Amino acid sequence: MFESLFSRRGLSLDRLRTLLEVHAAGSIAQAVNGNPVRHSQYSRQLRELSEYFGCEVTERHGKYVKLTPQGVRLAEISRQYLVSLEDLSTSVRGERDTFTIAAGDSLMLWLVMPRIGTVLGRLPQVRFATQASRTQDIIRQITDLRVDFGLIRRNAMVHGLRSADLGTLRYTVVVPRMLAQKSRAPTLRQVFQLPLAIQTTDGQFGSQLFEIARSFEPSFEPALTCQSFPQTLAAVRSGRFAAVLPELSTRELAPTTFFSVNGPALRQLDREIVLVWNQRVIGVRPNAEAVATAIETAMRFER
Repeated sequence: MFESLFSRRGLSLDRLRTLLEVHAAGSIAQAVNGNPVRHSQYSRQLRELSEYFGCEVTERHGKYVKLTPQGVRLAEISRQYLVSLEDLSTSVRGERDTFTIAAGDSLMLWLVMPRIGTVLGRLPQVRFATQASRTQDIIRQITDLRVDFGLIRRNAMVHGLRSADLGTLRYTVVVPRMLAQKSRAPTLRQVFQLPLAIQTTDGQFGSQLFEIARSFEPSFEPALTCQSFPQTLAAVRSGRFAAVLPELSTRELAPTTFFSVNGPALRQLDREIVLVWNQRVIGVRPNAEAVATAIETAMRFER
């Protein structure tokens, strides 16, 4: 059985691990981070894989050596194989399976972290590692099995992945009471005349918010631009900035310290959120289907 695989030398777990590291990093140079000894070692190991399979697994792109299509295919097969081996090793040693769940900063902070304990309570035989990532990185890592589960926008879904609806992420304008000129909440038009802190890393969110703001105040410019919603929330806490934030985040603010301002215009910012995973995870990891169900149940938005 498998005589053609065992009739020649050059295939090993170490070489496959090197292949996966290069695949994840994008090139040999990026995988070794400037270490010339490791660069030479990785180049040799990938050359030996090429000789073993009789095809090139790497090729040069400018100054970088990257995987060929055959190399990428081998990496995808190898990752599935090594995931299965690791799960078997974990099981026979009586250890808990570890699953990785990825999400953007705001979903990780205000949805995943408060509820992941509920999932663990239902599945004491597993444990989790969390990873804050951008949507496109999450999709790429789920596709090649580097991440088990992710929370992303529905409109970012790609063909071939499975998903479960979690609900709608809504946004609200948060105005510190000390910033408001009156004892009642300002209107949306008045909000965009206040010093506003805006999260600008999400290009789609930023462009939509600017469009809304300038429909009320044509000369609108933010007083502060931030790289994340947690930074924006910190600006609100200072009492000197209003901000458009996920409704989930307002649980961290005392109700007596801020006004929440809403309106139909803000519904343009709504995001349908889904739990996403690779069907191959279900096939190679025995507990994966139960984990997917538990996460879906625990992470659903309140309706």
